[in-house]
Amino acid sequence: MINLHNTLLISVFAVLLLCNISIFAQGNENKSTKTDDEYFFDVDEVKFGEPKLLKPEFHGNISFGAPFSDGLDEAEKDSSNVFKQTEVSLWFGVQILKNLSFFSELEIEDGFDEYEIERFALDWNIFNDRFVVRIGKFYYPFGIERFMENPVNNKLISRPYPSIKVIPGTWSDEGLEVFGNVPLYYKTRLNYDFAATNGLDEKGEQQFEDNNDNITLGGRLGLEILPDLEIGSSYSTGKYDDDEKYKVDFIGVDAFYRKGGFEVRGEYIWSNVEQPTSDGGSFDRKGYYIQTSYQYSPDINYLKYVEFVSRFDSVDPDDLVTDEDDADRIAFGINISPTNHIMLKLQYETENAATEVREHKGFIQLNIRW
Repeated sequence: MINLHNTLLISVFAVLLLCNISIFAQGNENKSTKTDDEYFFDVDEVKFGEPKLLKPEFHGNISFGAPFSDGLDEAEKDSSNVFKQTEVSLWFGVQILKNLSFFSELEIEDGFDEYEIERFALDWNIFNDRFVVRIGKFYYPFGIERFMENPVNNKLISRPYPSIKVIPGTWSDEGLEVFGNVPLYYKTRLNYDFAATNGLDEKGEQQFEDNNDNITLGGRLGLEILPDLEIGSSYSTGKYDDDEKYKVDFIGVDAFYRKGGFEVRGEYIWSNVEQPTSDGGSFDRKGYYIQTSYQYSPDINYLKYVEFVSRFDSVDPDDLVTDEDDADRIAFGINISPTNHIMLKLQYETENAATEVREHKGFIQLNIRW
C-alpha cells in the first residue's frame, strides 16, 4: 500500500533537488563567502548571512561504517557489511524571503533500503532570531543530543543509550514549533524551544500519520550562564494510543560546556509510560550519559585535527523488567580529520548488561561531507 503523504514529500524533495542541480550546472558568478566549516549538511550549521533570495543551498553527508571485534555475536557479524552500514543525509534549503526560509533533510540508511524525511519545514524569523515560528516536520525539541545525533556532529560512532532507548532515537514530528533566545544580564541568555506536534504512536515510536486527535506538547528551556556553559531542562507530554486513554511523559535535564578544544556534555532522561494492567501496567524508563572530548590541532599539513572522546552511559528502559536492555557502557574514540570534509572515526566500547556477560566491541567509520 502506497503512503500518499510520504510519496508527495519525496516528490517535492526530488523536484527541489533537480532545481538545485540545474542552478549548479548554470554556474554562479557571485562566489560564496562561506568558509569550508559552514558547508555542513545540517541547516543549523549553514549561515545564510545576507539573504540570497531563491538561491538554493544543497549539502550532504555520507558515512561508511563497520564493526570489528572478536566479541560480536553472529547477528552483529552479519551487520559488518560496509554497504549495509552506509548512511546518507541530504540537506536542501532556500531563503525565500528575507525572514522566510525552507529546509529539508532526507536520510538514507541500511544500504539504501530505508528512506526517511527527517525534516521538511518553513521557518519564519519574526524578530531577529528572538522569535522564530517553524511549521512542518522537525526534530522534536527535547534535550541537546538531537543537535549531535548525525555522524557529522556525533563525536562517537554510536549514540547514547538514553537517546535511543528512553526517547525514540531520531525523534522527528509534525506540527508547530516556536523558538528563539532572550538576552539577559551580563553575558547570560535564555534559549527557548516549544512545540505542539502529532506525538508518538502506540509502540512509543515516531509516526508519519497521526493515530489520534491528541496533541503532544513539550519543549526545552536553556540558560547560558556564560558563553561557554549552558544548562537546560526539557519536558513533553501526550497521549499515544488510538483511544486517547494513556499518555507518555518525558522529563530531562542537560548541561553543555565548551572551552577551546575541550568539551563536556551530559543528560539525564526520565519517562513514564501509562499502560493498561492487561499489558503489564504503567512503567518508568530512565537513563543518563556524560561525554567528554578534547580536540587537538597540530601544525601539520593534511591534518586538521585529532580528537579524543570518552563517554559513559546507563539505561533502564523498563523498571518492571530486568533483562539485557538494562546496561552500562563505556566508550572511547579517536577522530582524525585530514580536511574539513573528511573524518575517520575509531571507537572501542565495553558494555555490561544486567543478564549477560560483559561485551567488548569495536567500530570504524569514514565520514565525507560537502
